[in-house]
Amino acid sequence: MHAFDRLHVNTVASPLVAHRNRLRAFSNARPHGGSSCCARYRAQLTAKSAQTDTDYRQPSYPIPQNAEQVAQQALAACQRAWTAGVRRQQLELLLPLIGASDIDDWPGGIRQQFKAVLPMVEDIIRGLKGVAELQGPLQASIWDQGDAVGAWIGDKIVAVVFPTPETLPQATEAAGVDAEHGKLALLINPQWQAGQVISDFGFGAKRRDCEQFLTAFQDVYYLKQQRISGDEILVLRSYPGPWQVHLVKPRGLDECIHTQEAKPSYRELEAILKGIEGSSSSQTWAQRLRSEFAFNKDSLNRGK
Repeated sequence: MHAFDRLHVNTVASPLVAHRNRLRAFSNARPHGGSSCCARYRAQLTAKSAQTDTDYRQPSYPIPQNAEQVAQQALAACQRAWTAGVRRQQLELLLPLIGASDIDDWPGGIRQQFKAVLPMVEDIIRGLKGVAELQGPLQASIWDQGDAVGAWIGDKIVAVVFPTPETLPQATEAAGVDAEHGKLALLINPQWQAGQVISDFGFGAKRRDCEQFLTAFQDVYYLKQQRISGDEILVLRSYPGPWQVHLVKPRGLDECIHTQEAKPSYRELEAILKGIEGSSSSQTWAQRLRSEFAFNKDSLNRGK
């Protein structure tokens, strides 16, 4: 039975997806459940260290190496936030790439992504239920078949995966009105874009109600990959740490190049990268073009 239909699969420690053209070599080396990973992430990373005022590049948390580690890091962030009194938590999980084709990372669309995220969410929920105040039964259901919106509802926990603007009223009702002392509510990988001129939440009272509900949520865990002007970066935030920007470098290394207290915007990320010596963003357009050519050539060679 498909994972989307039964809301349960066995947890597999699938490697994380980096840039799709770099997947082949690592996929052959570690064929876990059809997933792949950028070879760069195999190297040993800098050990976890405390944030200091004297070194703004020093990371608080390391980049996780596979889906299981992402789930465990997110769980720990959720537990710390719960202890600190944060009852409304938003998570952005970097998904393991499964079933990718040569032309599409997700040929199965959102349902395929649901299959990838499900074991991670189950790990997180299972860990949270280990907290005495959060124990109790949960009812799993699908709120929207087309958009693969899944929900786990109980007296102590509410978790919604791939929530959409259309399903926010259900999430609001399930979470309850007490954002400070009520049940723990998780929104995982929301399917809307913040800050757009035309809001995903519509207009008038509907938009006001949605935005008011979301105001109470904090970014408790966030791990997302981006490619900007030829540079691969990973943005990580694990509560209560700062927002970390990691530049992915050759030979399996990454470097934390910046930390800050607020979530960095796209323009801020561009400016950060332009200030890093040796980054693609700091190069001229001609240098960047040569780098992209070399990158594509290397990617094709890896795929052979």
